[in-house]
Amino acid sequence: MITDGLNPLTVLLFVGAALAGATLIVLYIFARVTKREPFARIALRLLLGGAGVYVVIFLVASLTSRSRVLAVGEEKHICEVDCHLAYAVAATKAEPLANGQVRHTVTVKVRFDEETISSRRPRDATNSWYVALLDDAGNRYPGSADGLKRKLIPGESYTTDIVFDVPADAKGLRLVLRNDDPESTFIIGHENSLFHAKTTFALGKAS
Repeated sequence: MITDGLNPLTVLLFVGAALAGATLIVLYIFARVTKREPFARIALRLLLGGAGVYVVIFLVASLTSRSRVLAVGEEKHICEVDCHLAYAVAATKAEPLANGQVRHTVTVKVRFDEETISSRRPRDATNSWYVALLDDAGNRYPGSADGLKRKLIPGESYTTDIVFDVPADAKGLRLVLRNDDPESTFIIGHENSLFHAKTTFALGKAS
């Protein structure tokens, strides 16, 4: 199964690191205010050491990751600890516009994979998304994710059309569809994290 890299272990590491960091900062400030310098030095060393370890693991996970381009119909699971929502490009239509651009209509299939959801999760939970077309030059052409906000129950699926207006000379277009939660930027191994490779979707032959 291809996912965006989120899993329970990395979520726990992120939450644990944030809580430990906040606690050590409070202890350091308290020790400085009460003039307990040895205790302050210990808290500061633990804070810097823990942050250093997290950054090293974070960078190793990002720099060793690999980009992937999924074929038409191939699914990517976007995770909320469990990875219950699967997305795939089903079809693409292109039509020239009078202003010299091309309007690409990408049909995305969304499926609630009932085999992946935790029994403890709400059965109608949804993600937040970012969608865009990406060309070979690195230019991005954002689209609206409104059509992806429909709630699903386990086993249900639907298709939605996302429209992008792109310059006619844009080459190698691929769909970027990912989680848009800001905290994912700091989670080890998540595709939104700094320097991490991305998983995108090929559009296939446009009709």
